[in-house]
Amino acid sequence: MIALLIFLVVLICLLFIGTPIFISLGVSSIAVWFNSIGSLRPELILQKMFVGVDSFTLMAIPLFMLTGELMNSGGISKRLINFAQCIVGWIRGGLGFVVVVTCMFLAAILGSSSACSAMVGAVLIPAMRDRGYDDDFAGALVASSGGIGPLIPPSLPLLMYAVVAQQSVANLFLAGYVPGILIGIVFMIYTYFYARKHKYPAEAKPTVRQFFSAFGQALIPLGLPVIIMGGILTGVFTATESAVVAVIYCLIIGLFVYREIKIKDIPKVIVKAAKTTGMVLIVIATASVLSYVLTIARIPQTVTALITSITSSRIVFLLLVNIVLIICGMFLDAGCAIIILTPVFLPAANAMGVNPIFFGVMMTVNLMIGVLTPPVGLNLYVTSSIAKIDILKLSKAVLPFIYMLFGLILLMVIFPQIVTFML
Repeated sequence: MIALLIFLVVLICLLFIGTPIFISLGVSSIAVWFNSIGSLRPELILQKMFVGVDSFTLMAIPLFMLTGELMNSGGISKRLINFAQCIVGWIRGGLGFVVVVTCMFLAAILGSSSACSAMVGAVLIPAMRDRGYDDDFAGALVASSGGIGPLIPPSLPLLMYAVVAQQSVANLFLAGYVPGILIGIVFMIYTYFYARKHKYPAEAKPTVRQFFSAFGQALIPLGLPVIIMGGILTGVFTATESAVVAVIYCLIIGLFVYREIKIKDIPKVIVKAAKTTGMVLIVIATASVLSYVLTIARIPQTVTALITSITSSRIVFLLLVNIVLIICGMFLDAGCAIIILTPVFLPAANAMGVNPIFFGVMMTVNLMIGVLTPPVGLNLYVTSSIAKIDILKLSKAVLPFIYMLFGLILLMVIFPQIVTFML
């Protein structure tokens, strides 16, 4: 218990003063190391950091990062927005529906909440303003819908959980579709009634020719998630190999089909993806040291014993975990929180008979609330910057969407089969 308190105090203090997450993890790990082991062995720390990133599965992270950057530069957003408008734009509040559907499309390609919000917000928030939508609602819808990004595969948080928890990437990706699609449906239902109340207009119905033209333009980017998941689920290639296929596919699209990527642009795209990858992998490396130290200090066993002494109910346990996740999500991004908390809570979840695939998906859904809550709230800052909306007003406007996410989490806790029925 002393080791757990040392870890929490050091980590929270360092994060509070703005220390980078990887340094905070490293220093808190060393503090626990001194308490539990005594002597510090730098060579063992370096070895654990190396082993933490020496994973075939983790090779998918830089490749999916590169895929996202290539698709960002390849002009896909306008084609997907046009197709989404043909599908749902003619319903009352149609531009709001277009926001949600486009974010779902982009989630299946980019897997990034902030990228979804940035790409969709830049195009559709000005259009929604022109059609009489309130700024607060438009910004809140874009920020919240962008949160679907890490749920619909390929998902980096789910990939990180797969590595830390040693679970099947294919099963996690498959299970991630259900909550991602449910969130999209719930957001669209809310948008419809909000649009009726505020008399937001519907867009013109597309002609058959316009629909098939938009479908043809969107067909190529929409083929990417089919290739990724189809290959993984049929066993043609692994998640890492699917990332290689995705990079090649995006290069062909960008260079030869849409021709919106030039050869001279490729080094810049690679450097940008490499920088993002470096930030992720250094966190994973220091978190592997933390995982080792937590194991030596028997913190997972301590937490398991503490929780089981409080309750033997699976539902109560999951509710307690979700409360912790909500608090952590306000200060940590989803990937960091998963890396830190999975080794702590997963043994207790296993002891309670919780499906580890369900547990990973539940963690990811919960931590997506963090992109909508200050002080981190990345989607809030991205959308606020793009739309020039006051961050405090935007934080208030996203509350209905946060309540909907709470409702979905509660539904998942009570009926976990919602997530696992396809496995």
